Amino acid sequence: MNMKKKTGLWVIIFTALAFLNCYQDDNKRYGINGDFGNTAVRKDTIDAVQLIIITTNGWNEVKGTMRCYEKKGHLWNLIFSNPVVVGINGMGVGFGIMSFDLENTPLKKEGDLRAPAGIFKIGTAFGYAVKNDVSWLKVPYLEATNSLLCIDDGNSSHYNKFVYSDNTRKDWNSHEEMHRKDNMYKWGLLVEHNYASPETGKGSCIFLHIWKSYSKGTAGCSAMQESDILKLLKWVDSAKKPLLIQFPKKEYDYVAKKINLPVF
Repeated sequence: MNMKKKTGLWVIIFTALAFLNCYQDDNKRYGINGDFGNTAVRKDTIDAVQLIIITTNGWNEVKGTMRCYEKKGHLWNLIFSNPVVVGINGMGVGFGIMSFDLENTPLKKEGDLRAPAGIFKIGTAFGYAVKNDVSWLKVPYLEATNSLLCIDDGNSSHYNKFVYSDNTRKDWNSHEEMHRKDNMYKWGLLVEHNYASPETGKGSCIFLHIWKSYSKGTAGCSAMQESDILKLLKWVDSAKKPLLIQFPKKEYDYVAKKINLPVF
């Protein structure tokens, strides 16, 4: 090989190494592991057809925006959007269907007044209406009677699960009452954070529900006005494998590029 060819080869090698280093530095800058941990989902393996995307302007921000998208063909189409609030203390990295190595960011913990950031499955709907009155729903539904509880005691075998207390043997010391004296849980959806195999202390009983107001955060859920949660409930469809994707906007933008999420 002559000198010119050798020089050209080294240029190519150094250029490739420089590109790789920039890529890794960019990942570090956003605090995200380049392979998204051991449960990464590639661009072409996300099979959700509906996305509920909530973003705020930072980890400690309360006010945000919810955007709902539906995939048609290979394109994500915006269906509707509305204002939301998250936890009183903002967001913390939660435990959903993908893992993220986020540096210098808060982690979601029990009682920290932060909503979980991440990608989560949507579970059952719930509300004060009797089941016969919600035949329009396309997701499972639990009637929030006076006996419906969500268990937040990490020592209970029912931790982070709904139970009807009138037919369940009690092994918990704390819980969330799902039929409140106000209307906050009149309509809602379960967010499957820390859900399949819940770990004590990492947060429980996370919902999308009705807010008190746009100026008041929640104890760790994401909330909106009643008309908006009803619009969401009429749209969301279990058959379309809906996901909640919730991040501060900077982190969302980075993740969106990696796994082909809507850009806005």
